[in-house]
Amino acid sequence: MADFSPGPFRRAQTAGAIFLALGATCGALGAHVLESVMTSERLDSWGTASLYLLVMGAGLVGASHSSSQRRSQVALDAVWVGTVLFSCSIMGLVTLATLEVGAGWRAVLGPVTPLGGVLMIGGWLGWAWSRRSR
Repeated sequence: MADFSPGPFRRAQTAGAIFLALGATCGALGAHVLESVMTSERLDSWGTASLYLLVMGAGLVGASHSSSQRRSQVALDAVWVGTVLFSCSIMGLVTLATLEVGAGWRAVLGPVTPLGGVLMIGGWLGWAWSRRSR
């Protein structure tokens, strides 16, 4: 019978695969649908968020296959949470600005982007640190 319990690195693998699918989808959406609606600056931001989804997704899938320590799991959790905060806040900011709504939400989302970036960077540094003691 298959093991459906959440393994220590299954979260990172699942998040990575979802990020890859979302990154490809959002990138295509930006390239084919949103270019007639958004300014070039907003499209660039959308593209950055899509690119980070793709890169972090690939990194999470790869790193999760070569990790077996609790410290590595915590570090990869920081990466995927940071990726969600970073990419989703950028996409939210761009969407709200394009629709010219949600000034209050934009004020909240603005500081979330660098927080997500710090979590991604810290997560990768933590993962690297956990790997050194093998």
